[in-house]
Amino acid sequence: MKFIFLLLLIVSFIPAFATAQLQRNYYVKNHYVLLSDIFPNTKHDVRILQMQPNKHIVRIQEKKLLEILKQYGYQEIKHTYPYIQFTQKSPIDTKPLVQKVYELYSKSYSSIAIKKILVYPRSYISKLPNNYSVHFPKKAQLSNKIIFSIETPQRKKIFFNALIFAHINVLIAREKIHKGDALSNVNTKKKSIMLQKFSSHPLERVQNGRYQAKHNIKKGKILTQRDVVSQVYIHRGATVSITLKNNGIFINFSAKAIQNGRLGEIIKVRNENGKTLRVRVLGHNIAEVI
Repeated sequence: MKFIFLLLLIVSFIPAFATAQLQRNYYVKNHYVLLSDIFPNTKHDVRILQMQPNKHIVRIQEKKLLEILKQYGYQEIKHTYPYIQFTQKSPIDTKPLVQKVYELYSKSYSSIAIKKILVYPRSYISKLPNNYSVHFPKKAQLSNKIIFSIETPQRKKIFFNALIFAHINVLIAREKIHKGDALSNVNTKKKSIMLQKFSSHPLERVQNGRYQAKHNIKKGKILTQRDVVSQVYIHRGATVSITLKNNGIFINFSAKAIQNGRLGEIIKVRNENGKTLRVRVLGHNIAEVI
């Protein structure tokens, strides 16, 4: 019985996250670092690092941090970075900034379902300025991790990190799509995924007759704006049905297309008398005189 009791006592002191992966940066509540800042479920919390007066960051070599953690039973820890940084959280209300981030992503994705947004300054600040403007980098919405800034009337900039947890609908290629193929429900399917980093804005829904493949697309690929172009509705040399509105009277006639035309584009056509007209593409071989 004594042996069993001793065994249970030893097991109770073994850290639950002994094989955890160290992060490069940690944000802590206090002016010091607790064991629980690295291992939240530790049973025996203790202070392991202290920040210097008037400093809100402590940076330590990873190998030195590992030596400290071994003293508390954390023997097998995955590590990647030469240095680990701990930053004290700023006591500011970030709700106004969270709202700005929310608005940016809500406008960018019609299907987005935002679960949570985290915003925190990249360096310690005691309070937000009274007046400031928010500036996001170009194409910030293409990633779930961004760095943005606020600027005061005195042109002082303060930088923030934002992390967005959200789901969006994307289009996936059901099969290999060849260059020039029109996108439809037949060769694409909708899928909900976690917001991640994209090279271009992903397509969220199929619009039959709207897009065609810009190049060959592999099966299973997430489709983005870089993969498609607007579908050609009028091909050069095709006979086009033209509408001319004149003083409330609609006149219909046919003409030959001189150029290819996509939906909404202005192209040139030639009527039976050889006159060149500029028309707006309305549909497949349908246009109106402008």
